[in-house]
This record gives sequence, structure tokens and C-alpha cells, in this order.
Amino acid sequence: MAGEIDEIKARVDVVDLISEYIRLKQSGTNWKGLCPFHNEKSPSFMVSRDKQIWHCFGCSEGGDIFTFIQKIEGVEFAESLKILAQRAGVKLQNQNPESISQKNSLVDICSLAASFWHKILLDSPKAQIARDYLNKRGVTNETIVDFKLGYAPDSWDVTSNFLDSKGFKANDIFLAGLTVKKDRGAGFYDRFRDRIMFPIADLHGRVVGFSGRTLKSDESAKYINTPQTDIYNKSLVIYNLNAAKGEIKSKNLAIMVEGQMDVVSTWQAGTKNVVASSGTAMTLEQVQILKRYTNNLAIAFDADLAGQSAAKRGIDIALSQELNVKVIILPTGVKDPDECIKKNPADWFLAIENAKSIMDYYFEQMSINYDLTKPEGKKETAKILLPVINKIGNKIEQEYWLKKLASLLNSSEDVLKEMLTKVRPVGLVTRTVKPAVAQASAKKDRQLMLAENLVALLLKYPQNLAYCVDALGPEFIDQNNIADLYKKLIIYYTTNINSGEKDFVYSDFKQQIGDSALQDLADVLILLAEKDFFDFDDDSVKKEVGNIIHDLKQGFYRQKISELQNQINTAEQLGQKEKVNEF
Repeated sequence: MAGEIDEIKARVDVVDLISEYIRLKQSGTNWKGLCPFHNEKSPSFMVSRDKQIWHCFGCSEGGDIFTFIQKIEGVEFAESLKILAQRAGVKLQNQNPESISQKNSLVDICSLAASFWHKILLDSPKAQIARDYLNKRGVTNETIVDFKLGYAPDSWDVTSNFLDSKGFKANDIFLAGLTVKKDRGAGFYDRFRDRIMFPIADLHGRVVGFSGRTLKSDESAKYINTPQTDIYNKSLVIYNLNAAKGEIKSKNLAIMVEGQMDVVSTWQAGTKNVVASSGTAMTLEQVQILKRYTNNLAIAFDADLAGQSAAKRGIDIALSQELNVKVIILPTGVKDPDECIKKNPADWFLAIENAKSIMDYYFEQMSINYDLTKPEGKKETAKILLPVINKIGNKIEQEYWLKKLASLLNSSEDVLKEMLTKVRPVGLVTRTVKPAVAQASAKKDRQLMLAENLVALLLKYPQNLAYCVDALGPEFIDQNNIADLYKKLIIYYTTNINSGEKDFVYSDFKQQIGDSALQDLADVLILLAEKDFFDFDDDSVKKEVGNIIHDLKQGFYRQKISELQNQINTAEQLGQKEKVNEF
């Protein structure tokens, strides 16, 4: 197992991996970005390609590629191992079945079902009706392969029997969402029958669920979807994001459509930064996932009332998270992007190019639908737009649109501001900060911060070691782990550098530390130095080291004086005059 872990680490670069989840910018020799694990305005999340680690200095989370996957995907180590092994092309050997979680088993079931249905669609005579349907919709064979589309036969048990033959338990097949319990008696029957199957993948491309479209005109449910399972949470999964995330980052724009067929059609036409909400309103979690890749979102939902309603709810959430939202306006009489492309692909690309800011669109609609020369029209416009403005997360942008609304209505801005304070945001979920994060985000003890900065500077700029060792003894640092690391630095300097034997070599120093916890701390402090001091010249570093030493000593003596004063006060209260005189 250790060999496999080392091989995976050798093949999976931490910067490349984390870049698939958040936008990173180079900072010196490292990379930084906004932390995905807590809300922050300024980037405190650092990634080191050299050391293959990451650390957030805002919430104190950190680790390697495995801990990152565990944290961001909410999985145990065994699952992170499997995810990264698949990415690295490493075949895991001799796994203890008891150590493999049920989630992994459910993923295997869904993956095998997708392959089974895909092969049926491509080869089986029974799938001719599905092939004819897709051909009629203009879906090419290449696109069928790209999306691994499939066909679930018109049978009550063909899929479950196939999975059973591969050694999967009936209960696990049910927990993967592929079967339904029989109303009478024991057993299960296939959930998906006579349907074109759209596999739904997570960010790693692992199939976690399905959406099945009926081929029967009289079927009441046009689409049925995998229910909530241990691996499929529709609030967290965005259709096609695994394939589109690179293009979204490249174009700095995500195009959101409503359904899977819209994605398939627009992708086939050449729009590669397209994803879908799978027929539901975007959730807060989905918006936050998209925000890892871009701050720009263009939405093209169906023209019917359900589509408009879903778009409105998703837009409200996107605005609250400070995304720049545009609306893609389809030509009159066209109900969705799929139909638009079938009629004239050029119209689709023109609609993307001419997408309007959602607020401009709202204001334009008010001018069209209401007579703003009359009190009733002004009242309705304010009633509609004020709640939208209230949901804008950025206060400067909110103020801009409030002024524009005052101008549109020829009304007092103060009156609208007063009305805005009475507007209650509806349907938004406030992200709860976990206690551990809240604690880590609290203001750090000044002495600890100074000690961390000092040791970080010495590790990055070791030419200051001689001056620091002479000027500051380890007793002035009372934080145990930082003090221990500082002592290791003093020992290394005294035995290696001061003796003239060799220069400071970080890798050699780290090896001599011995203690793995202190080694990890040293790596984190190197990242801290490269985050805050990467552009310092020699004079600036020397000045900063001198200032920190002065402040550490001053804080140390201030604390000792305070402790002494407390002891004197206690002795006086207890009437211990002799003890007072000793002080």
C-alpha cells in the first residue's frame, strides 16, 4: 500500500489537482487562491509544487493530495485513495475488502451500469428505437461516445440481473438508486426501463447517478432521475462540469442550461463551457462550486414558466455570492438552447455574444411591462426589483443599482433605501461557519504570529540566522512547537553553519529535524514566508527580522511583568508581607 501511495503522489501534482477545484495564481515559487473551505476575500490558501503540500492560513486546514480530496469531497482516506489512483492510472492491489467503503461499491455499480447501457445503445438491436430517436434529434455517434449515452432496455430485471452476475449485492444495487423495492413481497425491480440514459459524473468523471429520458409519448414522467444516495446529491452535482471545467476556466465563463439534452446539443455545436442544473434551480452549493472556476455565469433556461422560475431562484443565489450574472436571450418562439441550435446554430452563438447583465435585463423588462409614468407602475417595479437588489452580495454594486432604480422611477434614493431595509431576503441559505473554522479564523495571538513569521523568514532567508541566534534566545518564544523548531534551527546553525562545514540546505535541515510534526510545521512556515515575504529584498528581510525580534522581546517582558504583578497582588490579598518583600 505504501508503494502505491508513493506512486500516486509521484504521478499526481498537487497544483494541477487543486487547480481543478479552485483558481490558483502563481506567487513566487508557489501558488495561491481563495480557500474553498471557508469564506474569504483575500487569498490565504497556498500550494507548493516543490513540497507537494497545501495550507490555508485563514482556517489552518492543510495537507497533501489525499487530505485535499478527503476534505473537499467529504470522503474517507480509502475513497480518496481510489479517486487519485484512478486519476494517476495506478492499479490498487491487495485491497482489504473490509477497508473499501460502501461508497466505492456504489460508484463501481454506477460505472458498470453506464458501460452496460452504453454498449446496448451502440450494439443491441433492441436499442434501435433509441438510436433512431437520437438520430432524429441530431445527436452524432461521436457525441454519444463523448457523453457515454446509453439505453436501458424495456425490462423489469435485465440491468439488476447483469449487475448481480458481476457479483454485486441486491441491496447495494438498490442503494445506488438503480432498483426500486417491490410493493408486494421481497425483491427489487429496475428503476430505469426503456429510457435513454444520461450518466451523471462527479468532478473526477466517476458516474454517481443517472437521468433517464422516456421514449414513450404517453409516459407521465418525461425524465426520471437517480434519487438521493450516498454518492449522488443533486444539490452538489452539476451535469457535465467534469468535462467543462477546463474550458470554463479558460474562457472565464460558465454557461448554465436547464437539461441534459441542452448540454449535449450545445456541446456538439462547439460550446464546451456548458453545464446543466438538471431541471432544478441552482443551489447555493452548486454556485459555490462554480465559483471555484469563474466569477462569470451566463444562464439560458427554458422559456416556459418552470424554466423561468428555476432561473430566477438560481440567479438570486448567484447574485448573493457576488457572481457576475448574464442572461442568454433566445430568439422569439424558441423554447430552449437545443431547439435554437436545431433551427440555426448561429442564433445560439449570437445569443451568447449578446448576453445581457441580469440587472440590465430586469430593468429593461420593467420598462417594457409597466407604465413608469403612473404610481402603480412605479410601485410594482420597486416591489419586484428591490428584493433582487437586496440579494446582491457586493454593497458597492448594490448601491449602484439602487441609484439606477431611483433614476428610473424618478424617486428619492433615500426613500428606496428605507424600503430596502424592510425587504426580507427569501430562499437564501446562509453558509454556517463551523466552530473549528470560526476558532481558527479568530485573531491569532500576537506572540504566536510573531514567532511564526520569524521562523518562516529564517527558513526562507537563512542568511539572517547568525544575527537572530545571537539576538534572540529560545526562551523568548513560549509557543511549544515553534520554540522546538527554533531550537532545531539553532542546533543546526551551531553544528553545521557556524562551524563552517556547510551552508544552510533546507532539505538537509528538515531531515535532521527527525520529528514528523515539526517537519510538517517547517513546510507550512516556508509557505507562509512565500505568501507574505516572497518579494522582500535582503534589506527588507533584515529589517523585518530585527523588528520581530524587538517585538517578541517586548511582548515577553510585558507578559513577565504582568505575571509578576499578579503574583504581588495575590500575595498582598493573602497578607503575605514577607513574600511581597521578596519581589
